[in-house]
Amino acid sequence: MIAGSSAPGGRTGRLLVLALALTAARVPQAAAAEQATPPPRKSFREALRTFAGDGRYLLTFPARASRKGAWMTAGSVAAVALAMNRDEEIRANVVESDRPAAGRIATKFEPLGRIEIETAALGTLYLAGRAARSERVAGPAATAFEAYLWAAVITSVGKGAFGRERPGRGSGEGRFFAGDSIFPSGHTARSFAIAAAFSARGGRKTAAIAYPVATLIGLSTVQEDLHWASDVVAGAALGLAIGKGIAARHPAAGAGRSPGATWDVVSRPGGAALRVVF
Repeated sequence: MIAGSSAPGGRTGRLLVLALALTAARVPQAAAAEQATPPPRKSFREALRTFAGDGRYLLTFPARASRKGAWMTAGSVAAVALAMNRDEEIRANVVESDRPAAGRIATKFEPLGRIEIETAALGTLYLAGRAARSERVAGPAATAFEAYLWAAVITSVGKGAFGRERPGRGSGEGRFFAGDSIFPSGHTARSFAIAAAFSARGGRKTAAIAYPVATLIGLSTVQEDLHWASDVVAGAALGLAIGKGIAARHPAAGAGRSPGATWDVVSRPGGAALRVVF
């Protein structure tokens, strides 16, 4: 394993700002084509009311259950269970393989999922959109930031509730309710929430950038032995649901249907991969 770190304002931060900028640039209605009208400002009270309302929408999803939603939930639970059944095997393969290329990739992408990096990148993108008087940049950035915040809140609650052991600690089996805080993966949930929010505005071209980056961020935490594979699968499912839910509450004018995404765990020599199809 190769562990990596990066200061929030260093190269890693610039890489994530660039990635988010590329994502925003894929929005079909480019900022250059719009009138230079500043987006409306909301008071702090209004923003807080919107945040709370969106939270209620997310937390009361069972009241809006549909057959499709039930099948998607069942599929997500099955994917997590499948990964959980092979957690120890996957970890052993990753640890023993010691692949330099995979380690180098992990050290580049894992820092992109850290809270301080994502906050700085989304904030920079939002402020750039405001400065350019572009609602088509600032709007998606604001929606992505809200999705990111709710993903952070919900995963933090989940980690405290499940108390799962980290890889290489305690029993070594990733037991739940053991006083640790690892399930679901916050890196992955936040990254997929951001990806889903941007993709809802930008369509498939945006999804082609956002989802692979989110996937690599999640897989990097397995490669660096920070998470079990099932933590990542659960985080991807949760983040995707949060991002899509928040984006549905704040659609762009004339927006069409957002691209769908599905995921599953695929066995690979020396480990496993999280496959995302959109």
